[in-house]
Amino acid sequence: MGLYLDYNASAPMIQSSIDAMVGSMQILGNPSSIHSSGRKAKSAIEDSRELVAETIGALPQNIIFTSGATESNALAFKYADNMKVITSAIEHDSVLKQKADSIIIPVTKDGVVDIQCLEECLYKNKDDKLFVSIMAVNNETGIIQPIEEVSKICHKYNATLHVDAVQAIGRIKISMQELNIDLLTISSHKIGGPKGIGCLAVSDRIYYSLSPIILGGGQERGIRAGTEAVSQIIGFGVAAKYSREFNLLKTKKSRNDLENNILKLIPDIEIIGKNSPRVANTSSIAFKNILAENLVIALDIEGYEVSSGSACSSGKVSESHVLLAMGFDSSIVQGSIRISLCRSLDESEILLFCNTLYKIIQKLLKKRKIKE
Repeated sequence: MGLYLDYNASAPMIQSSIDAMVGSMQILGNPSSIHSSGRKAKSAIEDSRELVAETIGALPQNIIFTSGATESNALAFKYADNMKVITSAIEHDSVLKQKADSIIIPVTKDGVVDIQCLEECLYKNKDDKLFVSIMAVNNETGIIQPIEEVSKICHKYNATLHVDAVQAIGRIKISMQELNIDLLTISSHKIGGPKGIGCLAVSDRIYYSLSPIILGGGQERGIRAGTEAVSQIIGFGVAAKYSREFNLLKTKKSRNDLENNILKLIPDIEIIGKNSPRVANTSSIAFKNILAENLVIALDIEGYEVSSGSACSSGKVSESHVLLAMGFDSSIVQGSIRISLCRSLDESEILLFCNTLYKIIQKLLKKRKIKE
């Protein structure tokens, strides 16, 4: 018996999204064609655009479909070409690597962006054009960031606000309009839709100042050229609608039970962000004197799929910049894994996983002692 415990890396596709995509294969036309088949394809895209927009409190016409979150973040940062960028130390690499001279704001030991430091930085640079990028939920720890506060401070200093909300959709409520967000990134495969599709949602305030990073046919109102991925977009729309049911909230008890059981078996662990605001499905746990890579491989052999930090680095395992930014020692960081649930677990599933984990930890510690 095994479990998929890596939802934050990629969610299992929901059946309704699969069914919608299979059905969409019968749509023949190019969405840019004006004949009946083309108009049918275009209509399907616009229906999905509305579903996505309704999910995140955005205007449908300001949803730009992309190949995923990385492209969406790159498109957002294209707007910031001639601006001073401020971001946090715990952002995803697809944000941190966009602009080498970005000002990096620290986080507290609880993994929350330092609001006071952010405001001080905005004040010091108030004479510049400012662009702030802060994620809504951290992908490694599940810690929720204070976007409402961030938004108020940003607009106090007339700064453009970009929010990477990839790990927020389906976990917490987020509305572009209510939070006064200028640019918002989401990804389909994190919410039960297909891989290879995402979007950047943009406010009216800056939409017409955007510049494309892919030039050509003028699709997506001239912002993202290339024939639209009709089937993926349809699957994305279905998944976006489904995510509004917030089914992941039901995993909180399982997440807590799992953590408590691991603590009983292995008291000498660190549950990252245990007392911080976290999404219900995510648990980041660090084991002392253990290499996370070895633990992930051993669990996989037993049929349990977890990850070591972020899963978006071409399979490489390296120290988590997120945990280092939170002030954890390298010895803790090296042994951190992320468990992210896609459904509630039965008590028997939790106990079996915890017992398996305990046995693996004991074996790894024993091997370490022999080597020493």
